[in-house]
Amino acid sequence: MLISRNWLQSYFENELPPTDTIAETLLLHAFEIEGIEEDIIDIDVLPNRAHDCLSHYGIAKEYATLTHQGIIENRYHYREGIHHDQSRVNIRLENPHQCHRYLARKIEHVVVGGSPDWLRTRLESIGQRSVNNIVDATNYVMFDLGQPIHAFDADKVVGKIIIRNAKVDETMTTLNGEEIVLTDSDLVIADEEGILALAGVKGGVKAEVTHTTRNIIIEVANFNPLTTRQTARRVKILTDSSKRFENAISSEIAPIALESVSRLISNIAHGDSCTLSEINDTYPDPETPRTVRVVLFHVQSLLGIKLSSDDMVTIFERLGYQYHLNHDEFEVHIPHDRLDLVIPEDLIEEIGRIYGYYNIKSRDLSDYDFTPELNQQVYLQNKLRNLLTERGFSEVMTYSFTKKGDVAVKNPIASDKAGLRKNLHKGVQTALELNARNQDFFGGDRTAIFEIGRVYTKDGEKNACAIAVQNAGKVVNKKYGTERDQLEVVIEKLSGELGVELDVEYHGQVVTFYLDKLEVQPSYEKLFDQRTYSESDSFKSISPYPFTKRDISFWAPEGKGEGDLHQVIAESGAGYLQKVFLFDQFEKDGRVSYAFSMVFQSHEKTLTDVEVDGDMEKIQGVLIDLGAEIR
Repeated sequence: MLISRNWLQSYFENELPPTDTIAETLLLHAFEIEGIEEDIIDIDVLPNRAHDCLSHYGIAKEYATLTHQGIIENRYHYREGIHHDQSRVNIRLENPHQCHRYLARKIEHVVVGGSPDWLRTRLESIGQRSVNNIVDATNYVMFDLGQPIHAFDADKVVGKIIIRNAKVDETMTTLNGEEIVLTDSDLVIADEEGILALAGVKGGVKAEVTHTTRNIIIEVANFNPLTTRQTARRVKILTDSSKRFENAISSEIAPIALESVSRLISNIAHGDSCTLSEINDTYPDPETPRTVRVVLFHVQSLLGIKLSSDDMVTIFERLGYQYHLNHDEFEVHIPHDRLDLVIPEDLIEEIGRIYGYYNIKSRDLSDYDFTPELNQQVYLQNKLRNLLTERGFSEVMTYSFTKKGDVAVKNPIASDKAGLRKNLHKGVQTALELNARNQDFFGGDRTAIFEIGRVYTKDGEKNACAIAVQNAGKVVNKKYGTERDQLEVVIEKLSGELGVELDVEYHGQVVTFYLDKLEVQPSYEKLFDQRTYSESDSFKSISPYPFTKRDISFWAPEGKGEGDLHQVIAESGAGYLQKVFLFDQFEKDGRVSYAFSMVFQSHEKTLTDVEVDGDMEKIQGVLIDLGAEIR
């Protein structure tokens, strides 16, 4: 949320300190600060405070609390000479579950044009584009008070305003000209002819306010957070309005916002005989005031400080919370906009941050009598990781979701992920095949992987380990043995290191065993010290385009070893060269022959033979210049 210091100043009589000082105060007690630029503070307002602090008013209240100040509450005023009449906008609310409150007011005889400089400057300072004085007024009040507002051209609205669900495949055209197809779960604002807006998300062109507009209807509503979020993400339209609704705001803010925007429009868009109708407020299920009880001892024990009742009184008064005190128990009346305060612990957190966590002194716990429990599974799983990585295996993580299993997923993310896996070997086998296809890219002559994870069977959840090996051709069998031979050796080594007999199952190139019933003697000494990477290692994504492998053999120049030749090839200027591997070396008649494999690949396209041949010519050229004899 971008907050303007100049905008905040309108809430305070005294001159505010510099922007960085305001940011530091907020950082110490309330929010993370993403950045500061001149008089703009970028505040990371998390969802638990989005109810009240995605607005300048919310931040002003917060800052006033932290600095022992009051704020100017009545900042909007009607222009003199504004007329009022008793008429009301006709409203029909069909789905109170998705629309908790709906208010509307008609304002006649407005003049649509440019906004005054102060209004345009404030909006532009937080990255908002000025449209016209009516739209700017609705946006200004939203960023000021946190309540989204929408304006319709009243002369384009046919009959009553209807808050209803869309019909299946019903369409609407948004203000930016995009046509979207709706479902019956989407809530819309409509008239008797068609859709005016997608509720809480985006307005439509049907009743758009333009320079010809003379009469408007102001809408202020409170929409269901869940359905607003689902609709916004389904149609891929995320707005400042939908962001506020999906995080939930109080319905009690709506009438305040409607009065505020009415007053602002009366000042910046009035015409002759500008007239405001009565407000039609449809509020079928009003919010119930909340109280939370908190006991002084509970506060002291949770925060670890010796607060007094007077200290808590001071903090509640700074926050503006009404309360009743009975001995050491406080019954606190929660403000309507603080939807995050529900249980005593929420209030205690509020007390702690206002008191200042930096004021809570640290205490030495060196005499604390505690012996940590040694968890067998933590030890066993990490011990296995160490033993397997020491033997050249790489750990993989495969999906827990599968097409079907003993345990079904209630809300699957896809049709082929409707169950939980009941074994590891199928996922590991798939990972083995995928990695083996890229073996030339990674180098080496075999693929060796493992996974440690949970499986879900009719008998319950289990921890399992799967180990897999695939040789790069039969010739490799002479070096390592067959895949089954290698797996048997690994299992024998693991059994010896762990001091247990592993009950294993072979599935082709994969062997699996369960961990839960294995009893070992945990010892965490140096267990977490092993690392399979260095500080200089970096990670990058693999190109989606195919790679090409080429080999080169040559008699080395006198005095040049493997490292020198590897560097010469890598720095040859071959633009598509990605990796270089030595795969053969022998001596004859006092000379040494080297054979290197090279991998060529582009991150932008599929390479042609001509492009790879060009790189090979560069590599051969630098080797010949060095004195190598190509074989």
